[in-house]
Amino acid sequence: MMLAQPDETFRVPSSPNLTHPKPWQLGRRFALTTEMVGKRFIEVLKVVVNLLALVWAVAFIAASPRSWTPLTRMVFARQLLFTAVDGLLVAIRISAAVGVLVIVQSAMWLDAVGATTDGISPVLWKAVIHEIAPLIASLVVVGRSGIAISTELATMLVSGELEVLESQGVDPMTTMIMPRVLSMTLSVFCLAIVVATTMLVMGYMVGWLMGVIHTPWSMFLESLLRESNLLDFAFFVPKTIIAGAFAGAICCADGLTVRGTMSDVSRVASRSGIHAMTAVFGISAILSILIYNRILVFQIL
Repeated sequence: MMLAQPDETFRVPSSPNLTHPKPWQLGRRFALTTEMVGKRFIEVLKVVVNLLALVWAVAFIAASPRSWTPLTRMVFARQLLFTAVDGLLVAIRISAAVGVLVIVQSAMWLDAVGATTDGISPVLWKAVIHEIAPLIASLVVVGRSGIAISTELATMLVSGELEVLESQGVDPMTTMIMPRVLSMTLSVFCLAIVVATTMLVMGYMVGWLMGVIHTPWSMFLESLLRESNLLDFAFFVPKTIIAGAFAGAICCADGLTVRGTMSDVSRVASRSGIHAMTAVFGISAILSILIYNRILVFQIL
C-alpha cells in the first residue's frame, strides 16, 4: 500500500479569486493605516493640550484674590466637604483592606521562608508611597465625586442653567469649574496621606495579631522611615497634585461636552469616569518612568 505524499494530500486548491496583493495595493493599505493612526494621535494630542490649558486656567484664576467671591467660596467649601471629608471613611475602608492584603501576604511569604519583615520594608514603603496610596485616593475621588461633578455640569448645561448664570453675569469657569477642580486636587493629596497611613498601620496590626509579623511596632516603623528620603516626598506631592488636577479637569470638560437631551447625561457621566481613571493610571506610569525610570519596583531599561 502506497502512502500519499504530504504535499499532495494537503495541497490547497488554487482559486482564481485568491490572488496576491500587488505592490501598489500594499502601499495603499500602509498609507491608510498610517493616516488612521496619525489622525488618532492628533485627536489624543488635542485632548491633552485642551486639558493642560484647562488646568492652567484653573491655576491662574485660583491665584487671583478677586476670583474668590462668596459664591465661589461656598461652592469650593461644599465640594471639599463632599469629596474629602465625606469620602474619608470610604478611603479608610479600602486602604485598610488593601493594606492587610499587601502587608500580611508579604509577611506570610517571608515567614514561610524564614525571613523577617525587614526585607520587605523598602518594597512596602516605596510601593505604598509611590504608587498604591496615590492610586487609591485618586480612584476614590473619581468614583465618588468626579462622576457626580460631570453629571451635575451636564445637567446644568442641558437644562439651560449655565446660560441663565451667564446672563446674570456669573462666570461658570470661576464659580463652577475652578472650585471643583481645585477641591478634587486637594482631596486626592489629603486622602493619599490617610490611605498610606491606614495601609501601614492596619497591615501591621493584622499581621501582628495573626503572628506573621514578629517585630515590634517601633522597629517596624523605624525600618520604614529608614528607607524614606526627600525624593519620595518630592515624588508623592506632584503625583497626587497632577493626578487630582487632571481627573477634575477631565470630569468637568466631559460634563460640558454633552449634546442632546437629559438622557445623554448618564452616558457622558460614565464616560468621564472611565476617562479620568485611565488618565490617573497613565499619569502614574508616566511620572514613575520620568522620575525613577521604573514602574513600582520593576526596572524599565
